[in-house]
Amino acid sequence: MYNQIKEKINSVIQKNTPESVLFSGGVDSSAILYHSHQYNPDVMGITVGVKGKASSDIEYSKIVADELGIKNHHIYYVEPEQIKAMVETSVKLLKAFNPEWISSTTTLLLGTMYAKSKGLNSISSGEGADDLLGSFPFFTNWKGSLETLDETIKTRLKEIVVMSDLIAKSMKMKYIAPFQDETVKEEILSIPIKERMRQDVGITTKYPLRKAYEGTLPRACITRPQTMAFTGSGVYDTIRSIQDDISPQEYVQACQEIFQFKSKFEYALFKIYQKHFEFKQQEDGKGCIHCGCGMGGNTINCKTCATLQVGGKELEFSGRT
Repeated sequence: MYNQIKEKINSVIQKNTPESVLFSGGVDSSAILYHSHQYNPDVMGITVGVKGKASSDIEYSKIVADELGIKNHHIYYVEPEQIKAMVETSVKLLKAFNPEWISSTTTLLLGTMYAKSKGLNSISSGEGADDLLGSFPFFTNWKGSLETLDETIKTRLKEIVVMSDLIAKSMKMKYIAPFQDETVKEEILSIPIKERMRQDVGITTKYPLRKAYEGTLPRACITRPQTMAFTGSGVYDTIRSIQDDISPQEYVQACQEIFQFKSKFEYALFKIYQKHFEFKQQEDGKGCIHCGCGMGGNTINCKTCATLQVGGKELEFSGRT
């Protein structure tokens, strides 16, 4: 039933086969690596991990690489201090200070830098699948109608920035984006929202994509619990330690004088953001419901703090509204 998804992704990669794939061992990147390996047996799968930390990405990527016969699988262990040193670059690239997005960008940035250091000129990733298939927590915990959820997903797809593309361009590399391709997007979005959000035994997110690759990818990959790029790699917890330098007094004062930050971590990233960009709140009170900035032409996704907001309510990444 969902075989068309696989065919569309295959077609994109057949026309533009990457030299490397940012590879977490999740179903999105594993699908891309599977097709890429068909057309380029030397394709490099790159898995980012934090030195000294356990990583589910490394665990699952080893399973997938072994079962698919991917010989050119590189695990890039990064020192915690090196990761923290990359945060400022991520903030400058994304022009935002959202903790989840900055952590994701840093993970993707490190993997892309590794590919560049190996002399490769093109890279791919599974970025975009989580939005298309509604697998982020603020979608899976949606309390409204499915019709409104469908509209929200489609609007967000028009407004979000493709991190991997920004990163690749900054390094003069080509980014191949199967889940950003219009034929792939159209195919997935043509599936009724109820089916896209369907859950089954062992499958709680991305049902159509997981079913499309059932029997092609290892079972462990198909049933792997949903993880984000920054959690599976261990990067989020590493970066979060930058908040340790902020005193409780400074944090309370910032919340009173600027806006109510969600955490010391967000405030720490905001301080970096402010070094490079002007932070200007909209005076008429019609800006972002979290940070107060103008939405920059967006309607539901703030360009500055990446807060998703629908109907005057904030949808937190944890799924709480």
